[in-house]
Amino acid sequence: MILIYTFKVTPRLQYIADLLLRELLEIDFEFTTSVDRFYQYQGPKLNYSKDRLGSELFISAHSLLFENDIKIQRTEYGEHNGTVTLFAVKKEADLPYDPFAAAFFLVTRYEEYLTIKEDKHGRFRIEKGVAYFKGFHQKPVVNHYAIHLKELFQSRFSELTFSSKEYQFILTYDIDQAFKYKELPWYRSIGGLIKAYLRRDWNYLEERKKVLSGEVRDPYDTFDEQNRISLNHRIYPIYFFLMANYSIMDKNNPWNIKGMQATIRNISDRFLIGIHPSFNSFKKPMKIETEIARLNAVSGKQIVRSRQHFLRLEFPYTYRNLIEQGIQEDYTMGNPNIIGFRASIASPFYFYDLIRDDTTALRVFPFAAMDSTLHYYLKVTPESALEELKLITDEIKKVQGTFIYIAHNDLISKKSIWRGWNNCFEEFIEYAKE
Repeated sequence: MILIYTFKVTPRLQYIADLLLRELLEIDFEFTTSVDRFYQYQGPKLNYSKDRLGSELFISAHSLLFENDIKIQRTEYGEHNGTVTLFAVKKEADLPYDPFAAAFFLVTRYEEYLTIKEDKHGRFRIEKGVAYFKGFHQKPVVNHYAIHLKELFQSRFSELTFSSKEYQFILTYDIDQAFKYKELPWYRSIGGLIKAYLRRDWNYLEERKKVLSGEVRDPYDTFDEQNRISLNHRIYPIYFFLMANYSIMDKNNPWNIKGMQATIRNISDRFLIGIHPSFNSFKKPMKIETEIARLNAVSGKQIVRSRQHFLRLEFPYTYRNLIEQGIQEDYTMGNPNIIGFRASIASPFYFYDLIRDDTTALRVFPFAAMDSTLHYYLKVTPESALEELKLITDEIKKVQGTFIYIAHNDLISKKSIWRGWNNCFEEFIEYAKE
């Protein structure tokens, strides 16, 4: 155990110490505000305060973790062991920055509470954040901050032992539209026909005819292929289903059509599933409640996992709404338009509500990459995408983190608009899961 002296134990300090020490390093600790007890303690100890007390390990504490408001912070960039740091310190200390304040600022998404920098879908623009600005958005620096602490403790206390965390890979699927032509109401089928005729899209019409006649498989129906990949590579994916009413941004197959219900039940019998709340649900909790109830009814499972459609998040309200609906795990934390780490971490963590200054029970599982990012935003070839994914995989393996990847059933199809990705996809799976 490590005894940590500080002048005040706050909810913020307790939260981030739990994350860095107990979760990432798997080592126990205890706080004390008694200088006498700190002096008398004979085991490993750390002084986290404003001033050094003696010859003990000392980290100069920034004021962030002792505040209870939200305000503009001077992040003071630095560097340590090849990693960009925040809250650099000028006084003599055993680390040239405050890893607790830096990690807290990043994982709580502190900057997203301060300013409205949104894209056309109302999402935070990662290009305006500190990680992108300083070029560490593709490096899980919070995991590195934990490693810095580990190395610091090991340099002074040889009796301390640390567990070896294991790298993990989690494949997830967002099922925005399970079928392109099948399992659609008549009015959507007619509407698609009319649009195809008007634009003279004869390929669409021919393909639609062959699918509905049973001659060929629906191009979005890649579920047998997904199952084969899961069995061959021994992975256990998580599926997120869109159960919305139809809208311009929610084009899922209707949840109450028999074929769609059969697909959901078939997948939920073999794999974990979660809700994919609709485009406007991130500000409308009643939509989330309705959509969860639909998935509950169809699957017969209690839904405790979620990922927002279009990755729309508004802190802290979207997460509060999910918690109220019984969601225990959320997989939304990530960037829609670049590969990397929105919260600068490659490990699950508990959501901290900055306005209430409180640790919640919601477990956040941050993802690092998504196929639609590579194709629609970055517009890279399948071969280039594979190399990008290998690089981010290597970064996560360095810190023994968790790599969560988002795939879409239509993009892994042999007839996908992203030609050739279906072959690269399986090569990526094999590389990432090792």
